[in-house]
Amino acid sequence: MSAPVLEVRDLAVGAAGRLPVDIVHGVDLVLHRGETVGVVGESGSGKSVTMLAVMRLLGDPLRITRGSVRFCGRDLAPLSEPEMRALRGREIAMVYQDPMTSLHPLIRVGDQVAEVMRVHGVDADAARERTLELFARVGIPDPTRTVRAYPHEFSGGMRQRVVIAMALALRPTLLIADEPTTALDVTIQQQILGLVAELQRELGMTTIWVTHDLGVVARLVERVVVMYGGHVVEDAPVREIFAAPQHPYTARLLASLPNPADDARPPLAQIPGRPPLPGERVEGCPFRPRCLQARDVCAERPPLLDRGAGRAACWVPVEEWT
Repeated sequence: MSAPVLEVRDLAVGAAGRLPVDIVHGVDLVLHRGETVGVVGESGSGKSVTMLAVMRLLGDPLRITRGSVRFCGRDLAPLSEPEMRALRGREIAMVYQDPMTSLHPLIRVGDQVAEVMRVHGVDADAARERTLELFARVGIPDPTRTVRAYPHEFSGGMRQRVVIAMALALRPTLLIADEPTTALDVTIQQQILGLVAELQRELGMTTIWVTHDLGVVARLVERVVVMYGGHVVEDAPVREIFAAPQHPYTARLLASLPNPADDARPPLAQIPGRPPLPGERVEGCPFRPRCLQARDVCAERPPLLDRGAGRAACWVPVEEWT
C-alpha cells in the first residue's frame, strides 16, 4: 500500500518564552490520496496553527515541540527552508482566509500568479499562458485584461479566485483551504466553495478544509476531524458525525445548529462556559469543565478510542449520556 499523502503523528506546537505555552497537543491526522477531510472547531481550537505547522510556516514565537509530519512518506522536519520552499506551491498549497493579506497590493494579479510558477522553474511565456488558463478556469472574466489589474480593483470574491488560481497553478498533491470564504458574503461563499470542490475532483487533489462552519463540512468532505482546545476530540466519517456523534463536544456543536424545518424556532442550544485559553492547563479531558456528561474518570485525559466508524477522545459511552 502506498504511503499516505499526509501523516501527522503526535504533533505539538508551543510558544517559546520565559513561560512556554502549549497551543496544540498531540494531533494525529492521516490523509490518503484523493481524500477530502474537514478540520472543524471554534475559534482558538488550534485548527489553523496545526495547518501552519504542517506547512512549516509558524512564526515566532511558535515552535513544533514534538511529533512528526510526513508528506508522501518524506519526513519534513529535517528539511531546510530552501527544500521546504521547493515543496510549497508545487506539492503542498494553501488558500488563506483573507485574500488581501495573500496578495501584494502593488503588483498586478497576473504577475503574482505567474511568479508562483516562475520560482519553480517554469519559463516566463509558459507561466503567462498558464495564468490566462487559470483565470478562465476559476471564473475570472476577460483574462487577457484582468491579469493586468491590481488587487484593489477586484471584489473580495474575485481576489479569492486569484488566490485559488495561485494555489492550483502547479497542480499540487495536497491543498489546504483555511476558511477560504470567511470574509465573503453568503452568495459568493457558495460560488467559491463549489469552485474549489469542482477543481478538487477534477485534479484529484487531497484536500483539507479548515472551518468552523458545519454546513460546509456536510457538503464537501468525506471525513471530519473535530478539534477543541488544541486537541483532536473526534475523527469519523462525515455521515457518522452528523448521525451519531461520539464526543459530547461534537454533539453540542450539532445541537447549536438551527433547524430550517422547525417552524417553532426554539432557542438554539448553547455550550456553557468558554474554551480554554492558550496555555491554560486543564486536567484530564479539555472539554470537562463545560461537559454535561463529565464523570470522575474524565479527570484523566482520554486517548482517541475506537467508537463506531471513527474515533473519539471520551471515556463515557454514548449509551450512558444523559
